[in-house]
Amino acid sequence: MKKLIYLFSAVAMSLVVSCGPSAEEKAAEEKRVNDSIAMANEARIQDSLAVVEAARQDSLMAVQKAAEDSLRAVAVADSIAAANKKSGKPAPKKSPEQQKIEKQIKEVKDATRGRG
Repeated sequence: MKKLIYLFSAVAMSLVVSCGPSAEEKAAEEKRVNDSIAMANEARIQDSLAVVEAARQDSLMAVQKAAEDSLRAVAVADSIAAANKKSGKPAPKKSPEQQKIEKQIKEVKDATRGRG
């Protein structure tokens, strides 16, 4: 009876050991895991590059917009200056009351040195 128990236990243990993955299956699983890690790293790198490229494009667009705004402001200032030159109208003469008020304002500013 003991011999049968030992025999059955030996057979059971050999079945348990043989049911595990083979060396080829273990190697295939490890290769699959390594490939998955490599693909995840590649995707992370591509995402980072996309973020950097988007930031670069945004920066270039901001610089271009600032340059356009600057050129537009210069053009507006030039047209205003040209329009003022073309009009050739002399400045209207000030009445004696306005001259007196401006003189008083200048005296106050000189006395307070522009602080009041």
